[in-house]
Amino acid sequence: MNLRKFMVISMAALVLYPAFYVDANDTEIILKYSFSPPTIHQYGSRYVLEIKGCELTGDAGKPVLPVKPLYILIPYGKDVASVEVKCSGKTFVGNFPLYIADYPSTLDNLSINEKNDVAYKQEDYEVVGVYTKKGYRIAVINLYPLHVEENGEIYYYRSMEVKVELKDAKPNPLYRGFARDKIEVIKMVENPDAALSYRMLEKSKGESYRFVIITSKDLDKTFGQNTLRDFQSFKEKYGIDTKVVTVEEIEENPDYWGDSPLFNDTQAKIRNFIRYAYLNWGTDFVLLAGDANAIPPRMLWAEGEFHIGYTIPSDVYYACLDGSYNGDGDLQWGEPDDGDGGGDVDLMAEVYVGRASVDSQEEISNFVGKTIWYEENYDDYVPKVLLAGEDLGWGGDAKWGGNHLDQLIDECDDGGYYTKGIPSDRFNITKLYDRERYWSKSDIISKLNNNFHIVCHYGHSNYYYNMRLTIDDINAIKNEKPFFAYSTGCMAGGFDQEDCIAEYFTVKTPYGAFAGIWNTRYGWGAGQDEPYDIIDYGSQRYAREFWDAIFGENIKELGKANQDSKEDNIWRINELVMRFCFYEITLFGDPMAILKDVDFNAPEKPSMPQGERQGKIKNEYEYQTSSTDPDGDKIYYCFDWGDSSQEWFGPYDSGEEIKASHSWNKKGNYEIRVKAKDIYGRESEWSDPLPVKMPFFTLWLKIFEMNHFMAFWEWLLKILA
Repeated sequence: MNLRKFMVISMAALVLYPAFYVDANDTEIILKYSFSPPTIHQYGSRYVLEIKGCELTGDAGKPVLPVKPLYILIPYGKDVASVEVKCSGKTFVGNFPLYIADYPSTLDNLSINEKNDVAYKQEDYEVVGVYTKKGYRIAVINLYPLHVEENGEIYYYRSMEVKVELKDAKPNPLYRGFARDKIEVIKMVENPDAALSYRMLEKSKGESYRFVIITSKDLDKTFGQNTLRDFQSFKEKYGIDTKVVTVEEIEENPDYWGDSPLFNDTQAKIRNFIRYAYLNWGTDFVLLAGDANAIPPRMLWAEGEFHIGYTIPSDVYYACLDGSYNGDGDLQWGEPDDGDGGGDVDLMAEVYVGRASVDSQEEISNFVGKTIWYEENYDDYVPKVLLAGEDLGWGGDAKWGGNHLDQLIDECDDGGYYTKGIPSDRFNITKLYDRERYWSKSDIISKLNNNFHIVCHYGHSNYYYNMRLTIDDINAIKNEKPFFAYSTGCMAGGFDQEDCIAEYFTVKTPYGAFAGIWNTRYGWGAGQDEPYDIIDYGSQRYAREFWDAIFGENIKELGKANQDSKEDNIWRINELVMRFCFYEITLFGDPMAILKDVDFNAPEKPSMPQGERQGKIKNEYEYQTSSTDPDGDKIYYCFDWGDSSQEWFGPYDSGEEIKASHSWNKKGNYEIRVKAKDIYGRESEWSDPLPVKMPFFTLWLKIFEMNHFMAFWEWLLKILA
């Protein structure tokens, strides 16, 4: 045993860390969990058993069971050779029929199924897959502490030990060694100490672009107000190095070509370029600025109801960069065995992707104008939230979209898992629910024109219909302040079709939404039988995890929060329709945009800048300042250098001292002042100014800078002549 052996004693039932260690030779990882007896709930003639520290899950037509999902970080230079789980303390619970999970239904149709007992072989654990996030290998394993015998007898295990045998492997080629990548990973795994085996690397001194815009040559050439180049300038104003690259440039560069026709289409070349930008430019966010004609999605395969196969337009292909997504080389991409070596495809993101589905200068102007306004301003409409729930046509309480939307408010443990939602103590929530009174399109148009910040919808949709509005109705929306939308309706985000309604909300007009999340194909749900909230399905699981990312995990960037909602559900990916939803849920908007929280206070007035008060022109001087945000928000700083130039820096932690450098080109007296702005857009007043003098070189300074005294006289004679 050496320093790489870690031991932390805990009990899962007490919500502490598991016992964990890597052996001295880095050949295995061992994690130990303890479980308390299950609590038993009866619903009609069937039973649900819950175990503290576990979540409930149930694939369609199978019993609902408690599960302990594990995300286990594999050390650097290692991979999974095998997994073994030892169960002990097997204790009899009883013999009674368990609750059977419903088959999922689309939000357009109700699937009817009988809940008969089925032949069911209970496994003690499931290896979901080994995935990589930013070069870190992560094994996803489900433990089932409740065991069901073939004769119906039910037992639970008091403890379970997971042993992951390791083997040597080449480090993942997408590991780039950034501290910010490590921080993301350690937040999601059981064994964060394993991250110590991943050493940080020096950042490349070459080009660096954290934000990349991919568009077509024609769309890049548009002119007028609010072009993509204006959006690039806006990002750079706040210190975000940004690069615009065209599809034509990518396709013409052989560095991004594949080695066979199957992997050499436009989609593959774009993905190869994104992989290059991620590794060589430090890119974290990618905006696909073009509709499906300009930037085609990858059509991925997944199962829908009753194991029916579908192909789904998806931008996940551009976010998750490991492997080819078609390991067997057939015509179906994204199958569960299409990863390297026949395993699952990559489901953990290297970059965070959003799409502006534009195809004209006018649509670019609409998108850029709304996005810049939202990201640059804080407004008193931020607390306003609208929840619009329809009658879904299902049975029981599940028929009401409002019941599902209520799970997005505050804290919720329905469905056997816990999420945080929109805080009702900070946001003013308006409910437009069929559950109380049928509402019409005129009702929601009136609401939207009254400037809501967040709009969540649960109801029927199609490519050209959403929130009870057709594409022709969008022209009636004249809100002065754009909203963020999240809808679980079917197909409203099908941007591979001709101008879907998500495009009308986001880019077709200067009104409506600055961004939103919609499905490119069916929305899915279930729970039409009592009680509807025992286990939820598909779309609702991702919606709840999205709002949990925003308000529970404090992940504010839209692209990152959308991906987090998916990664939090990877342990369920083999359940019916979960992969379908994973692929289709699409962000229409800037993936780096921060969704605004209710912000009670602007940052304090920054301290007067400190630094040199007198200097020489063209020499660079450094100045320091700081501010505090009463809400603890991160802060941007704007330095006004007094020479008609201003620069933004940040964001920085509240109270952190920051430094900025500047040089002046002309003599004169200047005043340096600074203002602060938090990430939600609230600005401070300007700091007290620091006076700075930048004189010409004096005669005596010039003399002493000469190599020798005679040179001074030669210089003087030339001046006099």
